[in-house]
Amino acid sequence: MTSTSATGVESVFRSLIQHLDEQDWDEVERSVQPIIDYNGQSMSATVFFACESNSLSPGMKLHRKLDMIIVDNSSNAVAARYINIAGSPDSAPEFQEIIFASFVENRLARWQSLRDEAGSESQHSTVPRTPTLTRDLSSKHDELDLKELYKAYITSINEKTMERDFERFCQPELQHNGRRLTITEYIPLISDSQDAIQNLHFYIEELLVDEETQQIAARLEFTGIPVREWGGAKPNGNSVKFHENVMYQLHEGKIARVWSVIELNVYLQQLS
Repeated sequence: MTSTSATGVESVFRSLIQHLDEQDWDEVERSVQPIIDYNGQSMSATVFFACESNSLSPGMKLHRKLDMIIVDNSSNAVAARYINIAGSPDSAPEFQEIIFASFVENRLARWQSLRDEAGSESQHSTVPRTPTLTRDLSSKHDELDLKELYKAYITSINEKTMERDFERFCQPELQHNGRRLTITEYIPLISDSQDAIQNLHFYIEELLVDEETQQIAARLEFTGIPVREWGGAKPNGNSVKFHENVMYQLHEGKIARVWSVIELNVYLQQLS
């Protein structure tokens, strides 16, 4: 799902992605601050360009298709979901990537992305797409404060009151990474990790909202001590810290669709 017009930071972001794909350094340089925060590290625009250019195997080209974008004009930031194809668009498997980008004076100042590593290594030919947004789906609620709603949603997770409270936050049926789930089926995606990671805490590191389209994007930080196998790794006594980039579509004030990428590779590295 993409909007039909682009203004402000959205236009700058779309152009930046195009220039990166075209390997047009001169245009990238014009769109990026001299020093930026790239995935948590301070680096020059030149190094940023090199990192994005060399993010795949030598000789392999990345084809990106914008699937969903959230623009938070109050913070000059966007969150975007891309469907990436590493190789030939006709044959290579796809994987999703969720990017958070913020801008200063219409130039990129911060870039934080997570790629679905498991998806990129699988042989699945396609990744689910976001349906075209309709007014019926977003159903704007003028009285709803999306940021406060989301903070309350995360509080419910941290306080483990999901079974009691999630009917307030979620539609009876919702989609998570293309899978249709009831609330009862959705809750274990969260509670299973809480059972496996002692004192698992969800912290909102970044929160963007688009009131017009009723969309939310969040970068979450997780901390805790694994006590059971989760994500393919057994506990080793060490604490962990990892992240999730996640985007939500609301309908009638409740979550109807979730796209999520978890920093699973970082989690696994801490337990290796």
